[in-house]
Amino acid sequence: MLKPKPFKKGDKVAIVSLSSGILGEDFSKHQLELGTKRLKEFGLEPVFMPNSLKGIEYIKNHPEDRAKDLKSAFCDESIKGIICAIGGDDTYKTLPYLLEDKEFIDAVKNNPKIFTGFSDTTINHMMFYKLGLVTFYGPSFLTDIAELDDDMLPYTKRNF
Repeated sequence: MLKPKPFKKGDKVAIVSLSSGILGEDFSKHQLELGTKRLKEFGLEPVFMPNSLKGIEYIKNHPEDRAKDLKSAFCDESIKGIICAIGGDDTYKTLPYLLEDKEFIDAVKNNPKIFTGFSDTTINHMMFYKLGLVTFYGPSFLTDIAELDDDMLPYTKRNF
């Protein structure tokens, strides 16, 4: 199994919307700002992939662009980890664009990175398992990093 290296201060982390585009909606802007602030407090540099903030309808209708963001994050050697924005209900639609793409498969195998998310993201964890990459069924950007409270939940903060 390919084990990604742990985060260190200054690392870039990609935020991808593989399921729901809620992160790109105006009503989520406060969480976008809060999550960005918290990642920076961890010493990480968030990189929102090009399609991650395009909203619910765009993300729903363009699985190829969701896949493109994930591929781009793996191909970019300056990005050390990937955090899913949130779960959803149709991430499986990205698989044909990824599992049939030799460049993506090679990027995963040659440039392993931390990948974290849950719920609908389970399909991605299974995909990465098939490719030999250790992943983390864990925090997503909106529900954990951007926890709507004075701070992240202690367990999540400690383990992240």
